[in-house]
Amino acid sequence: MQEEQRLRLSRELHDDLGQMLASVALELHNVRAGTQEMDGRLERAVMLVDQLSAKVHDAAWNLRPADLNRLGLRASVEDLATMLCSQLGIPCEMDLDALSSPLPAETALTLYRVAQEALTNIGKHAQPSRVSVTAHIQDDRMRLAIEDDGRGFNGCADPGPGHLGLAGMRERLALVGGQLTVESAAMKGTTVYADVPLAH
Repeated sequence: MQEEQRLRLSRELHDDLGQMLASVALELHNVRAGTQEMDGRLERAVMLVDQLSAKVHDAAWNLRPADLNRLGLRASVEDLATMLCSQLGIPCEMDLDALSSPLPAETALTLYRVAQEALTNIGKHAQPSRVSVTAHIQDDRMRLAIEDDGRGFNGCADPGPGHLGLAGMRERLALVGGQLTVESAAMKGTTVYADVPLAH
């Protein structure tokens, strides 16, 4: 249900609001008031509309999950990890061949969202010097592991409101018969394991 709401909001932002902003920008581009002061104001208005359009586009993109049907889970997770490590300027180790295995659509989407949340947390809190994202199949289960060597946190303590994302990941995985395990210690990095059953 949450994914459906995200998709609907994404479409509304991108299609409706984005289209209206594009129309306003076009109108402003075509208007020339004839006086220097008014032309300057119109230029600023055009710039603001362009900036707003960019923000709406980014918001729509962030709400919409990667096109898993087109790219596949492996490429989508690789994109997330590559983008984060590029932003942080750190190396990223990846071994994601296992994500090419067939998974139910809901399970694939759940693993994507878990990877997204875990990598976002790394970007916000960890200050790592490297990140590792791997996937392996053992028996009838798939394990996605996201590891960093950053600040970590006390894994035994109540993570508190700053780590509500962990609860969200747990709930998502439980809905597809999966399980979340988090190993972390202060100044010793964090590893997030997401285990899901494979399709039979």
